[in-house]
Amino acid sequence: MSAPTPVVTSSGVPADTEAPNRRRQWRARAWAVLPPVVSYLVGHLLYTVAGWLVGEPYLPVDGRVRADSGLYALIASRGYDLFPCRDDPGLAPLFSPDAWCGSAGWFPLYPGLIKVITTITSFGEYEAGLLITEVCLLATAALLWLLLRRAAVARGTALAVLALATVLPSGVYLHAVFPMSLAAALLLCCVVALHARRWAVAGLLGAVVAAAYPVGILVAALGLGPVAVLRHRRELTWPQAVRAALLACGLPLLGLAAVFAVYQLAVGHWDAYLMIQRHYGNGFHNPLTSLWQLATQPAVIPVPEPRQELLWVLYVFTDAELYWSLGLVLLCAAAAALAARRGTLTPVDVGLALYALAMFVGPLVAGPGVSQYRSHTLLLPAVLLLRHLSPRLILWPYTATALAIALPMGTLFSTWLLF
Repeated sequence: MSAPTPVVTSSGVPADTEAPNRRRQWRARAWAVLPPVVSYLVGHLLYTVAGWLVGEPYLPVDGRVRADSGLYALIASRGYDLFPCRDDPGLAPLFSPDAWCGSAGWFPLYPGLIKVITTITSFGEYEAGLLITEVCLLATAALLWLLLRRAAVARGTALAVLALATVLPSGVYLHAVFPMSLAAALLLCCVVALHARRWAVAGLLGAVVAAAYPVGILVAALGLGPVAVLRHRRELTWPQAVRAALLACGLPLLGLAAVFAVYQLAVGHWDAYLMIQRHYGNGFHNPLTSLWQLATQPAVIPVPEPRQELLWVLYVFTDAELYWSLGLVLLCAAAAALAARRGTLTPVDVGLALYALAMFVGPLVAGPGVSQYRSHTLLLPAVLLLRHLSPRLILWPYTATALAIALPMGTLFSTWLLF
């Protein structure tokens, strides 16, 4: 008796194997798409809960507008201004007679994009800024997940790294009307380009990062690592290494030069940013001195009538965020050392380690008056290094610690107690 002839579908695949193949395809597609979407939604849920705990709404546009958000909106609507603080009766008592005030102390990329959106749509400045934030936040999660998948990381480890990025202690700024999610998305695009050894593309992306946020210029450290490693391995000749370094590390300087050019055209002073930041005490400081001051002195209260019951939260958790970020830099160094021992360290990993150190030290050099926790959101690309560590012993416990800080930091943001 002959065997029955298998039923073949129109695609040429036996019918009894087509359904399992389809299920595998759907699982693969879901695994590619769902984790970053869930990360995006969980982040919103986290800060919705934080706002609810202190009776403040988070999801409306106004719930994510704080402090400098108004300055970005002002720049988008009116352009830059610069004037002696003594000319404004409200500001004159707050600053020295030779201090300068105005909106030129904030970088132009984010308000420029806001201006584009408000010009072609009916959105207001805050709505346009939040649209940029939301799109870039989702893109950040997607890019991070893409990089983890390309690195062939085990699923449990990849989920732990993504979870850690989702609950960064100062991550509320990635959800707010600030340029942090824009800069984070651009930084991860830069990482993608460096993996592909597209030095010019990485450098141009770095230039855009440098125009988005003052410490964005530290993206140059990200490009330096892979070039140095590839030269050490003799995968690049000296001329190739010099060219790659000039592109990956030098082009970001053009972004900063473009910012200075904007200031010169707008207010007649290329150094307008420095002029304004000077009266906040920002400049060049010993980073160890800045770290000591931040660790030993009470956090600045940015509002005249703070909620007294939350002041202890401000003092405790801004310090906790600082120590957590320092711990992240140390973990990145440990992860890089461990990967080097195992032979799994990539050239871009070295760049990420250098970048993590630069991004922590850079704001300290600028001074303790700089919002350190806001700058620490840009440590996000460095979490990619942590894929070399144990998820059970290190990543999940460190993620739980991050969550325990992120929730109260969200309450501080909701009550205007963060800058």
